[in-house]
Amino acid sequence: MKKAFIFGIDGKMGKMLSACAADFGYTVVGGFDKAPRGGEIPVYNDTSKIDVEFDVIIDFSHPYSLSSIVALADKTLKPVVIATTGYNDSEAHMIMLLAQKVPVFRSGNMSLGIAAAKAAAVAAQSVLGDMFDIEIVEKHHNQKLDNPSGTALLLADALSPRENQVVNRNGKRNKGEIGITSVRGGGVVGEHEIGFYGEDEIVTITHSARSRKLFAAGAYKAADFLLSAPPALYNMDDLVKTLL
Repeated sequence: MKKAFIFGIDGKMGKMLSACAADFGYTVVGGFDKAPRGGEIPVYNDTSKIDVEFDVIIDFSHPYSLSSIVALADKTLKPVVIATTGYNDSEAHMIMLLAQKVPVFRSGNMSLGIAAAKAAAVAAQSVLGDMFDIEIVEKHHNQKLDNPSGTALLLADALSPRENQVVNRNGKRNKGEIGITSVRGGGVVGEHEIGFYGEDEIVTITHSARSRKLFAAGAYKAADFLLSAPPALYNMDDLVKTLL
């Protein structure tokens, strides 16, 4: 079994990664979170005290954990899968520097379905051109911290420069904008819709996550990809190329 170390192990995704690790040929040997503890899977809150051996680091935590992730990766030279969103420019630069030392896979969404939706949206845009207005609506559970979601930004970035993206628009739409609207409520795992709105027709591309296990599956596939990859910064496009 390949060995994984999980940042955010006590969160919803951390628990899912632990529960289904064996399905993907992994065992979780340790984790990092706010409350340290012993047990079958030890949890740490200080990288200097981590004494388990592992093959890959998988991160579903929070941007404030990045310095700890970098410290552990620097010490062990193990690859890192980063699924956390909400990083600022300075933190993104830290990730780029880390990728010069170890292979790093970073994606705003670990779903292969989202990768397919993105490819379909890019194809639709090439056909429909600028005669259609593009709007993205994303929905998540009421405890999600970042707004808009990393996935919505991933989709928007594939279609338009960041300066043309308008988050939660207030007022009329301007030509060439891509709007992103966020909804937070209940226990929604994740829903994304890309709408192309013309004068006489509407085209929509939707993705609905039914279980967090799909994100765990993508993270473990990314981990497998990194185990044989040289140091560099990778994303879902790189993984899809290998699957094709």
